[in-house]
Amino acid sequence: MEQFLSVASETVTMVGILYLVCGVFVGILGGSLPGISPSMTISLVLPMSLYFETNNALMALIGAYMGAMYGGSISAILINTPGSASAAATVLDGYEMAKNNQAGKALGMSLSASCTGGLVGSIILMLSANLLAKLSLKFGPPEYFGIMLFTLVLIAGICSDNFWKGLSLISLGLFFGAIGADRIDGTERFTFGLGDLYDGIQLLPLFIGVFALSELLIQTGNSVEELNKPADVVAMDDNRLSFKEYCSQFKNSVLGGIYGCLIGILPGLGGSTASFISYADAKRRSKYPEKFGTGIIDGVAAPESANNAVCGGALVPMLTLGIPGDVVTAILMGAFIAHGVKPGPLLFTQHIGEVYKIYIAIILSVVALFFVGTLLLRFFVRIIAVRKSLLLPFIFILCVLGTYAARGNLFDPLVMVVFGVVGFVLRSGSFQLTPVVIAFILGIELETSFRQAMRVSSMDASIFFTSPFCLFFLVCTLIFAVVTGYKRTRNNGRSSATE
Repeated sequence: MEQFLSVASETVTMVGILYLVCGVFVGILGGSLPGISPSMTISLVLPMSLYFETNNALMALIGAYMGAMYGGSISAILINTPGSASAAATVLDGYEMAKNNQAGKALGMSLSASCTGGLVGSIILMLSANLLAKLSLKFGPPEYFGIMLFTLVLIAGICSDNFWKGLSLISLGLFFGAIGADRIDGTERFTFGLGDLYDGIQLLPLFIGVFALSELLIQTGNSVEELNKPADVVAMDDNRLSFKEYCSQFKNSVLGGIYGCLIGILPGLGGSTASFISYADAKRRSKYPEKFGTGIIDGVAAPESANNAVCGGALVPMLTLGIPGDVVTAILMGAFIAHGVKPGPLLFTQHIGEVYKIYIAIILSVVALFFVGTLLLRFFVRIIAVRKSLLLPFIFILCVLGTYAARGNLFDPLVMVVFGVVGFVLRSGSFQLTPVVIAFILGIELETSFRQAMRVSSMDASIFFTSPFCLFFLVCTLIFAVVTGYKRTRNNGRSSATE
């Protein structure tokens, strides 16, 4: 407790709070703009954070994460277009409430529920992360290999409509991660004679290219009229959410927070899955399920609490095992590593102060979210009406400057452009980006764990089957791969026969 209080006194400063508030502000701003997803928002914040002190960078990044997860509800409610995938369920009742002259009430409920869900997720994070970290300290290279292999196969099955397509995306991400010097013996791999690739592909140009630049390329495919057309925003009304109405939705908000956090812990599922599950459960428990979809406040509280609770849940595997729970935490993981904070079980034994800083930042981000969202709501409402023709060039400039400024290397913007094209091609072909990015993040650790285990066992592969933990995850991987591959193949065969 003394150490926690000592870290809190260092972390909770006026400067730190300012960075946190700015992070929340930028997060809400990015999340509320259609097409500017939380992953894209964090990608754009990342290069700026490299110039901050570690404490301030953590505050800004976590604040932006929390703000971006909430921001999508603003455009979902006012223009029937979710700013992020996690706000898709909010559209069902939020926009209907806005059309019924209850926009203020819907926005108030989404903010209150997001804060409640974020608080629930934070509490679960703090209660579970230490326990999981202690367990993971017993893991060696074989166990880590089994866990990461299971994670990658799980993501391949969950994040793609075709299991084999998902595996191909995982393989692509592993290939990108293998480029550069071998970590163990220093051998060059896939550098094609380019000295700039000796250190491998940097995280920042890949993130900005895949998420931000690819989105810009997709947006520029719209017509000139579409790019110059301001969003049709439903008029803001003066009715506000009452305390009594918030209390009536407290159960939905808490349960949504629990669902969101637990689902966030599972790699690959993300906020959209949590939101729809929470929405469906609220409808199932409701005394008037027939009103869902017609503009009912329950339909806003349940999904909004879930998508912000995902923040705490997704941080659990990232902090304890070094395995990101979703794309946004994959980017956060890269940012933490850049600041010398390497997620994993050793973080809880050797750098527990950094863990406490993250706990403090996520709790304070919930408080900052409430005040920033309340005070600046009308500003964000005006921003979502900005024409894309004005917004997109500004974002492109940020992409180039942010990528170049990180290392002062002109090669990085070129890499960003390449991955922007790769992301554009994948998205145009209806491929998910999540498997590629997470495989890129985990690929090096997966290979290192495998080779370390083989060296320890004198090249005897039986080490992976004599470890109970590793064997358990390998069996789970095999079962999931067979079942998922069979179901997807059978469903595709039925679809083809029907056509």
